[in-house]
Amino acid sequence: MNSTTKLLEFRPGVWTALIADLRNRGNGCRESGAFLLGNIVNGIRVAQTWLPYDELDPLSLNYEYIRLRSEAFSKLWEICEQHHMQVVADVHTHPRGPGQSPSDRANPMIGLAGHMALIIPRFAQGNVTPADVSVNVYLGAKRWESHFGQQAVVLIKLPSGEI
Repeated sequence: MNSTTKLLEFRPGVWTALIADLRNRGNGCRESGAFLLGNIVNGIRVAQTWLPYDELDPLSLNYEYIRLRSEAFSKLWEICEQHHMQVVADVHTHPRGPGQSPSDRANPMIGLAGHMALIIPRFAQGNVTPADVSVNVYLGAKRWESHFGQQAVVLIKLPSGEI
């Protein structure tokens, strides 16, 4: 694990509601996703809420993969500024496992080194735990560091009793 990789902590209720929202938006048959909004506190990314891709760009889920038009990013930055938050990570679902697709690797949602992208398997169906997802940290120049299973658990902190 890279020494600059920051922990991602979820405020109470956020993980459970996020997974349910992604499950509903994808309806078990298509990818869905969101930006996780919050702040970085003492070097820890704290996810306080999320902003679904299709609320930023209603056409984003109309393709085989998630695609955001440039106007969506203008809206995203405006919302972050209004609420004094920043993007702490992004998350999207995949039909099968949590591995990155070639498109994911080539097109980070935020192209800054250190950005974190989570992938939720099985379109978020069933009980999804941090051990099920991948935590992918963008290193720049189309390079990523990916964490699965126990490594992902170490990077994702949920409130006590939440899953």
